[in-house]
Amino acid sequence: MLVRESIKIDSIEPAEGREGTIVTIRGSGFGHHVRNNCVVVGGMAACARAEPDSTPTELKVRIGPVAQETAGEILSWPGVGVDLRTEGISMGDTRLEFSEATVFRNGAPVTAAGVDFKLTQVSPNTYKGELEPSAASQVRLGGHEKDAVMRVRFPENLRLAQQSSVDICLVLKEPTLALDITATISGHDNDEDALRAIAKGISANAELVGEQIHTDVARNADDGRLELYVTKPHLLDGMLVVHFNPA
Repeated sequence: MLVRESIKIDSIEPAEGREGTIVTIRGSGFGHHVRNNCVVVGGMAACARAEPDSTPTELKVRIGPVAQETAGEILSWPGVGVDLRTEGISMGDTRLEFSEATVFRNGAPVTAAGVDFKLTQVSPNTYKGELEPSAASQVRLGGHEKDAVMRVRFPENLRLAQQSSVDICLVLKEPTLALDITATISGHDNDEDALRAIAKGISANAELVGEQIHTDVARNADDGRLELYVTKPHLLDGMLVVHFNPA
């Protein structure tokens, strides 16, 4: 897809918020289809999903789960958003059923709003990935174990109830690939299987549009905490937010 107009951002309102806050971005060049707009807020700390009443000059986005109170630029770029998903993933007795999975690929350079947006409140049961130079645990990432990775460390007391839902917001650069996934976990007998199903779901949904993402789950050798790893070839920057919503 050829992008005929680059994004220009004139203003944002408000300049701070939390999960669920609607932010209006005014300017030009936003994608005509709302799913063709990828937006992250707070310096790549949370995703913001475009609302149906957006226009090419006024993009309204709803902030997703927030893993960290922080401030940073709002970033936006047009591209190709695809609403398709695999039906489900099984791992042991765990079943992950997808209710939504949008894969986004950029078609133009990122545009910054030029103003810091402040995320004011952490969402419950929400965990943030960190960009690291290589995997710290024994994982299999398609030969990219020594390359840059996104790692999410989960708490020792992580317990996922059956019928929990999970929201995953993943942005990997460059070039930019983003996934926005919602799924329900059922029938699992341990949390490691549930996380492995999530990892497999990330890579499986990316594969539907020909993108290669490598994922794995491991227990840290030092403290036994579960870790989720995500990477792709030529990874330079990114964000990963995982949010669990108990039934």
